Amino acid sequence: MTIHPSSIIDPGSKLGEDVTVGPFSVIGPNVKIGRGTVIGSHVLIEANTKIGENCKIFHGASIGGEPQIMNFEDVSSSVEIGDGTVVREYATIHRSGFKDGVTRVGKNCLLMAYSHLGHDCELGDQVVVVNGTGLSGHVIVENQAFISGLVGIHQFVRIGRNAMVGGMAGVNQDVLPFSTVEGTPARLLSVNAVGLKRANFKPNVRAAIKKAFKIISSTDLNTTQAVEKISSEVEMCDEINYLLDFIKNSNRGVTK
Repeated sequence: MTIHPSSIIDPGSKLGEDVTVGPFSVIGPNVKIGRGTVIGSHVLIEANTKIGENCKIFHGASIGGEPQIMNFEDVSSSVEIGDGTVVREYATIHRSGFKDGVTRVGKNCLLMAYSHLGHDCELGDQVVVVNGTGLSGHVIVENQAFISGLVGIHQFVRIGRNAMVGGMAGVNQDVLPFSTVEGTPARLLSVNAVGLKRANFKPNVRAAIKKAFKIISSTDLNTTQAVEKISSEVEMCDEINYLLDFIKNSNRGVTK
């Protein structure tokens, strides 16, 4: 373990083996940091935060801060970050706004500089959030989604797995899994073909997804009609079933 003498470590925190803490960083009470994690300089990690193993937290990041809620009444809540996740310079991750609630970031994520995760967000594994992007409270981002730079995402929006959000998009409805969206307000552009190939989706599955999205994009069909047409005309597989469930369970409507 390597701790710079200028850093401040609360005695109630627990640091694993081979943890490194850089100059002028502050680690609050009841913080848990897994082995092999590197904390850079001027990092603030507030009470009850849990960081996994082999993470990298860069200069100026702020994790576990009070949620940005009007008239917020202080409650005990936390942030949890999975193994292998990288948090770059000046990124901010706020704790939950509910008693015993958790803002969660999965494993092997990359949160680039100046990105922001609001209270009660939930990120899956291998999620990328690019520079300057802001996620409002209660946003859900599923596995292997890619959110480009300078994007704004409305509260309670859900980003499906293997989706890509284009730069400077304004997202106020759920983003379909396997899709690419862009613009303000965001609109469906296409299937995330490159992302699906990189994730090793089988050719027949990619073909089924492409067919489903052609139906979804049809201006002659509303969402309910598109779901019915997909159910009857597209070969069923786990990914198509998941896509249909995503649409049916959307609370904000889906980006089309």
